[in-house]
Amino acid sequence: MEKDKGKVRLEWLDLGKAAGILVVLLVHAGCTGGPVTFYGGMFYMPVFFVAAGYTYRCREDETYGAYLKKRARRLLLPYFGTSAFLWLFFWIKDSVLPGRFSDLKPLSVLGILYSRNQMHTAAYAGENPVLLNILNAPLWFLTAMFLICAWYGLISRSRKKYLLLALGALLSVLWHWGTGWLLPWSADAVPYFACFFAAGEALKGKKAERFLCELWILGLLLVVFLTVSRLNGSMNLSNGDYGHSMLLGLISGVSGSLLVFAAGMCLERKLPAVSRRIACVGQETLVILCFHMFLFMFLRAGAALAGLGEGLTKAVLVTGSLILLTGAGRLRKVRTAGRRC
Repeated sequence: MEKDKGKVRLEWLDLGKAAGILVVLLVHAGCTGGPVTFYGGMFYMPVFFVAAGYTYRCREDETYGAYLKKRARRLLLPYFGTSAFLWLFFWIKDSVLPGRFSDLKPLSVLGILYSRNQMHTAAYAGENPVLLNILNAPLWFLTAMFLICAWYGLISRSRKKYLLLALGALLSVLWHWGTGWLLPWSADAVPYFACFFAAGEALKGKKAERFLCELWILGLLLVVFLTVSRLNGSMNLSNGDYGHSMLLGLISGVSGSLLVFAAGMCLERKLPAVSRRIACVGQETLVILCFHMFLFMFLRAGAALAGLGEGLTKAVLVTGSLILLTGAGRLRKVRTAGRRC
């Protein structure tokens, strides 16, 4: 959690984010179909929204424009920077090297600007090409998070904050069930995602460490999470798939996130040395999110050359990207700190 002077991190929050990014890697590596990815799929994106809501502060001395500028530096600079790098790499690989210099990969450029994997949900019967086609599919999260911060920062300055939050969520539901169109930057889903953000802010008011240590609360959360997850079915928020019900999706996402945070608190108390190491992954989720699919390409090629089977290849993709990208993120921070000194 950021403060005006320096930064104080909550280890259990980083552990929750580490769990979320691990499920992201498992799903993208193709480890699907088991209980880990099914139940993990209920919270692996919501946990980041809830965590962001927990660290959110509405500062009276900060203008809305200044707040947006900070969020843009944090979210949009990595989005467009990573997108530009990937576009340049694949333009050189797919166009320049074969001698097709004029092929500027317009569909990929559209995908970067639109920031959705597709323009329509899976139920759409017409043509629905993949837009984020240069290993940048996970980046949709960054533009969505920016708009969530923009929306929540705006309504937080109003006395009718929760009324606006509810109306926005209702509009998201109506749009989802009334049309199969996925708007740019997840604009159709942002008011709905903001409810996860609000749950995180509400958790801060409950003093999370005390609230999530109550055994009866943990038991209730577990029962709710398991039951609602089975009722709702699998979700994929990036493609507008919320399962059978957006309300059930919200409940499973919030309850699952809270359970992960509670597990993090337990690990922090019982095994502090292990907890600190895992928390390092949670501190570098931005780097992992941006580059894991790009790194997958090279790790998969190396595994094929080594003659590894499918199971071992998936293990190499997940563990290799966790280790290498966490290390890269920490090295970047050390160098940045060194330059400031």
